[in-house]
Amino acid sequence: MKAGITMLLISIALSTFAQQATEVGRYKLRPKQCSQDTVFMKIGSTKTILRKGWIITETKGGMMLQRPLTRDTLVIDKKDVPVRVTGKWKIGEVKHTDDAPDKLHLNPYHFTQAKDSLLNNKSYIKIKENGYVTLVRSYLRWNAITIPFAIRPALNDTIGSKITTDLKIGASFSYNVNWETFKNRRLMARKSVKGISGGVAFGFSKVTLSTSSTSLLDEPYKFDEDGLACFVSPGVGFNLKGFQINFSYGWDLPITRNVKDWNYARKGYIGIGLGVGLDVFGKIP
Repeated sequence: MKAGITMLLISIALSTFAQQATEVGRYKLRPKQCSQDTVFMKIGSTKTILRKGWIITETKGGMMLQRPLTRDTLVIDKKDVPVRVTGKWKIGEVKHTDDAPDKLHLNPYHFTQAKDSLLNNKSYIKIKENGYVTLVRSYLRWNAITIPFAIRPALNDTIGSKITTDLKIGASFSYNVNWETFKNRRLMARKSVKGISGGVAFGFSKVTLSTSSTSLLDEPYKFDEDGLACFVSPGVGFNLKGFQINFSYGWDLPITRNVKDWNYARKGYIGIGLGVGLDVFGKIP
């Protein structure tokens, strides 16, 4: 029984953690903020006529060459045009790099109305030197999780509050709102994140039934055995510049019959999670 439940949880863990976290979300431009009321797009152009006989310089194969024009030539260069943002824009992806820390590149969601067709281009927001732009990002997240321990309340005068180390493996589904700040440090692009999330976790839990964990029975177990439970745990989380903390309240619901004899079957417990993003220690490429 013990080996079977352990192998089942290992199989679930391998298949679950083989799947990376999945997110579906978007950024929003808020035109009421002066840093987000204008974007720049390459939708304009300048026309220049190069006359016959002029000498032009070209670079080919790493070599600089000069040649005369044999005829008049029209050259059209695209130029950046400021576009006023009059409503909330939905943005799919953003890009901020050290090569251009003064520009936050945007890939907006497709504009469906014909009058807005020119807006279906990549664009960027200008960030002043030592300035910043903060965008709101909301997204749904599906993620594999494991809960190594649970804080369980006292059951009676003899069974006090304790921390149990039941193995819990499952998944979480959450709705997240982040405030992502993109900073122009002149030579470097920097980013910081603050956020809040709410969701629910669910999965399977391995339970060890022993004399102490079944002490509320008239006849507690004399020999240890394992059981399988299903856990459900709603909660909230906070993200402050890469440092994460989560609070949840959950229940273990019996799957195998013997878990019904467990002292904590269907009893609520508190879960606390702490984490730190790798970008706290340096910029992640």
